[in-house]
Amino acid sequence: MAEQPELLPSANGIPSDDLLTIPSGNWRGGREFDDLFLSTSDGIVDRGRPNSLSRDKHILIIGGGVSGLLVAWMLLDRGYQVTILAKDWAWTKDFQGSRITSQIAGALWEMPPGGCGLTEIAEERQGYANLKDYQQWAIQSYEFYCDYAKLASPHEKGGWSLGLKIADLHQFFYEDIFSGQGMATNHYKKYDIMQRDATKFGTKKYSNHDEIISYTEGFRGNTIFDANYRGGFQSAYTHKAPILNTDKALAYLMALVERKGATLETREVKDLYANGQELLNDFGAQVIVNATGLGSKELVGDNDVYPVRGAIRRVENTRRSQFRHLNDAYLVPAQKGPDEKPTKTVFIVPRNDDILYVGSIIQPNNWTLNLTEESPEVQQMWDRAGDFMPSLRHAGFVNHFPFAQGLRPFTKNNAKVRADEKARFPLVHNYGHGGSGWTLGIGTARCAVDIVEGLLLNTRAEEINRGIYEATPEADTSEVDAGAAAVDACKGAEHALKAAAAAKDPNNAAQARQHAAAAKAALTAAAESFSQLALRGT
Repeated sequence: MAEQPELLPSANGIPSDDLLTIPSGNWRGGREFDDLFLSTSDGIVDRGRPNSLSRDKHILIIGGGVSGLLVAWMLLDRGYQVTILAKDWAWTKDFQGSRITSQIAGALWEMPPGGCGLTEIAEERQGYANLKDYQQWAIQSYEFYCDYAKLASPHEKGGWSLGLKIADLHQFFYEDIFSGQGMATNHYKKYDIMQRDATKFGTKKYSNHDEIISYTEGFRGNTIFDANYRGGFQSAYTHKAPILNTDKALAYLMALVERKGATLETREVKDLYANGQELLNDFGAQVIVNATGLGSKELVGDNDVYPVRGAIRRVENTRRSQFRHLNDAYLVPAQKGPDEKPTKTVFIVPRNDDILYVGSIIQPNNWTLNLTEESPEVQQMWDRAGDFMPSLRHAGFVNHFPFAQGLRPFTKNNAKVRADEKARFPLVHNYGHGGSGWTLGIGTARCAVDIVEGLLLNTRAEEINRGIYEATPEADTSEVDAGAAAVDACKGAEHALKAAAAAKDPNNAAQARQHAAAAKAALTAAAESFSQLALRGT
């Protein structure tokens, strides 16, 4: 870990003692990146390097949402001059103006892939982002948010300025994800990543329906949610999750980058490939960062880009009749239900402004924002939430802004955080985060800054992208993969055998046979994995 740098004097002459660090590491393809330090004051972090790469360098960012503003913050604290061009900015003065995509988001951190219904991460394409990249970016973001919440400054303490809170997120499943075939699901794999560092993520699991029922009864003697919802949950887990008040966060980020010296200009940019070099010449800049989300479909002619329409209800998170204030978040991810039919999501998220976000709706390739509170899919969304948490039906909607809708920016090749390989000028992309802009945002911004600096060192775009996305050949990691599979299979067998023993009562004979079969399958998988290790001589 590099030594923490001093700050250049701020405008009022008082440097902040509060620094945030994004630690050094390697991207999947082996490319190294160094520690990046951020300050929450208007002072600029002095990295203390002679002949600094950032000296007299000007970076042009197109896009004023979370993806552009986070890149701007990092570049400014690296010592770069930054100008942000945007057609639209976050409107936060009242609730009459329209909101940009980054503001409509529920902004609940989740370990990828997200649980809101659509397969957020497309099939892997060589040279592009995959699930491992998403998870690295998400963990970088998680650690940043948790560190931010610990800052000692009275203006930042508890994440206040960024509109941040760290809450327990409870996720529920219709199958037992902790044994047998359940351990092959993404739901279990996400839990497994977090439980390996349980102290950091605060993980806790509930392995059967009875444990979940006991858990609900622990809430001040009341049942907050219905554990028998749609046939009953068979497993669940809890972990810590950052949640952001997006209106507050965007207003804060805009003010912060302006205090640090960024220039913000309202301008619509068209046909970036044709006009990019002229823009660089006009602003005396060296690199452009494209963070325009759905706008990239027209700006750079990216036909991979498509929207996923979503909507949420905004509910007063205050005591009213049978409803009680919620501190925790609840998620029933889209999955197969007890009848083996696909189910839709229940999403209940408390922000730090006493407002609950209740969702969600997933509608790919629908560009039209014409939903209302009376639309059938909005009514169905609310009914799902009310069935899961009956007391929610007694809560009141936020009078001045009870409903919001927006378009999530997806691409067919996952989030595009990469050096452009066909532009005739230095161009970096940072768009296509889907419904995970705030979950991935810190990590993808760090990656974009690394790409900017690679281009400034005259590294070829193709070489940079290979260093980020082309992983070590599979043969080099297969021993580790096989060992992990063996261990996971043994865990599943152990759990299934215990469940079979617990069901020894004659009335539960069928259940015991089911658990025993799951144990046999898990042991077979373990044996196959250990055989792979033996063949390799590991």
